[in-house]
Amino acid sequence: MQEKTIRTILYVSGIVTMLAGLQFVAPTLFLQASGMQVGDVTGLFFARHWGLMAFVVGALIVYAVKEVAARSAILLAAAAEKLGLVVMLVLNWAEPALQGLHIAAFFDGSCVLLYLVYLLGKRPSV
Repeated sequence: MQEKTIRTILYVSGIVTMLAGLQFVAPTLFLQASGMQVGDVTGLFFARHWGLMAFVVGALIVYAVKEVAARSAILLAAAAEKLGLVVMLVLNWAEPALQGLHIAAFFDGSCVLLYLVYLLGKRPSV
């Protein structure tokens, strides 16, 4: 994968991932926009925490655009986080409360594939 291509992929995927940080600031509004409802304090707490974590992962992905030495480690961690979300969503695909996250499953799944193509292409030949 060419450097220009991966840089563009990382900028776009990182910024889109960072948008989930809005859930930290306004969890109820963000969840309602996704078609989900959380009414208790514990659910809102975890929704805010997830938003913060997603923002941090997105910021690291954007950081990896210019910090090539850290890129592989960051993309491996981001791919693991995104794959975990995709697996959880696929296992609960029919759950009505999670219907708003189907787009996230497709986006994150695409990111995982692109990150892995990049990482596998960088492997040193033996």
